[in-house]
Amino acid sequence: MKIRAVLFDLGGTLLVMRRDRIFQRVLSERGKEVSLEKVHAAYMELDPWWLSKYGVMRMTREETYEAYRDLDGRVYARLFPQAGRTETDEVSRIVRSRWPSLGLEIPPELYPDAEPTLSSLSSKGFLLGLVSNAPADTIDTVKSLGLGKFLSSIVISGIVGFTKPHPEIFRIALSELGVSPNEAVHIGDLYDADVVGARNAGIVGVLLDRDHTHGTPDCLWIRSLSEIEPQVLGL
Repeated sequence: MKIRAVLFDLGGTLLVMRRDRIFQRVLSERGKEVSLEKVHAAYMELDPWWLSKYGVMRMTREETYEAYRDLDGRVYARLFPQAGRTETDEVSRIVRSRWPSLGLEIPPELYPDAEPTLSSLSSKGFLLGLVSNAPADTIDTVKSLGLGKFLSSIVISGIVGFTKPHPEIFRIALSELGVSPNEAVHIGDLYDADVVGARNAGIVGVLLDRDHTHGTPDCLWIRSLSEIEPQVLGL
């Protein structure tokens, strides 16, 4: 069946990851200088564990907040194995509490290929949606970036309660777009969340591997969003 809709992940796909920069800033404020590369690597190493624990359940907004705090704490423990439980818990709370203010100091930034890709696909008549694992207030970031003019569906895990790779978060997007699973593809940078999650819902998952870190995965994969039209949609 012809593809009518393209779903996108947000962080790491359309939006340059801010969690790395915010976490690094909090560490710097505490006198701990860690490279952005090491922070990013710690998050990436822990993402599969986090998804396996929290991606199979429905969570309230409060539970979503605690789930992300759990991830932040484990990232800190990965970076500083000698840290005790009290210190790790304190840092994770500070990171979450500092997000609103640091989010203003470290403004969101789209990848250069994001808006041109969305604009091109929209002009060709494709329905576009966003499926993101993120706290509820991420909706404000999406709006501030002007992405709403391209997206007919915006599904945030912190709002709907389901987290990728749970199939329900994708089904919500499909329902809002009015398409069936075999009429959609999903683009994202995390194999476990985006490719496996899309497959769980009967959608073709496409892995975006900007940093050439995934080897040769068992799925469609691209190096940039500009490759969606020729390599995924055959345009």
